[in-house]
Amino acid sequence: MASPAQLDQKFWTGFARNIWEKKPLALKNVQSSLREISADEIFKLLVLFADRCRKLNDSEGFKFYIDGFKADPEEVLQVLPEKSDKSLLGYHERMKALFPDYCLVCDELLQVNLSKQHLLTDFTDQLYQHVGFPNRFSEMGLYLGNYRKTPFGVHVDSCGVFSFPVVGKKKFRLWSPEYVKKNPSLDRAFSYEKHKKHSELLEAGPGDITYWPSSAWHIAESDGSFSATWSLGVWVDKSHKEMVTETLKSLLDSHSETLSSMGTTRFKTRHNQSGEVTELPPAYQQSIEMLQKMTQQELQETFLKSWMKHISSQGFKTIPHTTLKLTAKSHISLRSTKSPILWQQSQISKSKVYFSFGGALIEGTKGSSLHKLILSLNAGKSCQVDKKDLQVLQLLADAGAFSRGEVIL
Repeated sequence: MASPAQLDQKFWTGFARNIWEKKPLALKNVQSSLREISADEIFKLLVLFADRCRKLNDSEGFKFYIDGFKADPEEVLQVLPEKSDKSLLGYHERMKALFPDYCLVCDELLQVNLSKQHLLTDFTDQLYQHVGFPNRFSEMGLYLGNYRKTPFGVHVDSCGVFSFPVVGKKKFRLWSPEYVKKNPSLDRAFSYEKHKKHSELLEAGPGDITYWPSSAWHIAESDGSFSATWSLGVWVDKSHKEMVTETLKSLLDSHSETLSSMGTTRFKTRHNQSGEVTELPPAYQQSIEMLQKMTQQELQETFLKSWMKHISSQGFKTIPHTTLKLTAKSHISLRSTKSPILWQQSQISKSKVYFSFGGALIEGTKGSSLHKLILSLNAGKSCQVDKKDLQVLQLLADAGAFSRGEVIL
């Protein structure tokens, strides 16, 4: 048996230098706390999310395929896992009695992954430290069933994918983008026998990890045996240029009172007799003056707030939902000491601070009771809610910052 693979500093340094966005990788018998996200844990998460979907009468987040055909949303609600299934294998026994070939996909397990979320952040913190923070996000997905091939054929995503089988053996066949460019018939193909010799096959079972870059075309293969695999997709299809453009738009939106809202632009002359355009309309001149008045501090603050808001979700598409109604008698603590409420002092006003968690951005005052409470929470303390801060703290609670609220009797 191969020696256990360690996800230590040496591994991540080599991964960032030689593997990330360059080539696939298969690791056997990986010693990682991620193994705690086991088949039993995945089943619990599935049932939690399925129960929520049934309660809302909405199957969004799930997809179900029968013999390669996608079921209608209302049909999906009828085939979701139930607590009475007792396990992933129990769910499979119920499904295989109904369908000879099926595939269940769930893209929203992060919403209910409260107890094990810290395991994911331990993994992604190391990843991001070495390859950079994703400009879009990472998301947790799941594929399970006895399907023989991915229901939508050979395809490519815009994310690098880490896969973690928890039941059965998983096989992934991959092709380089250069090869598919020369052989476009592979796109969404199910029959590709003549192309197999130009592919790479990754195989993994429970305790193993596979990775492939965002450019890799791929399809999962099976002999019809049951398997369940969860994955972490790191989306890399958003450029820094797009991030900057979005931030500058938010800055211009904050100056909306100085920009014309008219649906037409008044002008003196459009062009001279030769067709040359030499004169800007007054509205454009006013816009230039507004831009010229922007200071270095204003630009620094705008980009710093944008960056803080972006990283406040820890790189994930969603974070676990909590339903927590605060009162002036509540005691609160952080959901996780590894997930602090981020804050920064204004670059423009010494008395102003900004707070952010889970994509929420809140303005406050430096040295206020709210500021002091957040610093105490970030230090790992349990604190009582101040009535005057209740509304703001509820916004942070809705974003998932707090784990519980205990009422003082």
